[in-house]
Amino acid sequence: MAQQPNIELRISDLPRPVAGTGPQRRWRPSRPGELTGTGVPWGGPFGTPAPDAGYALKLAAGRDLALAEHEHRADAEALVAAVAAARASRVGRAPVKADVDAAIVILGYDAPSEFGAARAAAIGAAAHHHPERIRHVLAGIPLDVFDASVDELRERVAAGESLVEI
Repeated sequence: MAQQPNIELRISDLPRPVAGTGPQRRWRPSRPGELTGTGVPWGGPFGTPAPDAGYALKLAAGRDLALAEHEHRADAEALVAAVAAARASRVGRAPVKADVDAAIVILGYDAPSEFGAARAAAIGAAAHHHPERIRHVLAGIPLDVFDASVDELRERVAAGESLVEI
């Protein structure tokens, strides 16, 4: 907007340059619990972190699972999501549909079986009250099972191999 002729501007009314921010200071971890090494801890008690591992819960929700008697859907979905996230973390990526498909085959949720009763007893109330039960099941899965394709896992199950020890 142009200057109105009836209003006189003084020097104090004119725009003034604004002082910019100072140079950024180097950040240093100083609080307890901040990582100070070269990367994120990996393996052992830290597990194998993966980006967006919680997405496996969304992928597992609503999937067709052959539940055993007295097995709760929430427990089964939590276990499937945990196995899918563990499988994805082996290659350093977020879980995808193929990981959930593989987890369903690994855990025997693709068809009713005798394994269902043992699985139900092992993971009872794991979703809300006993998450250590899911970690126990994950520890019973050999690493080569995580690396196998879904078709290879189905072949191994068809040959009578148990892919998880509970």
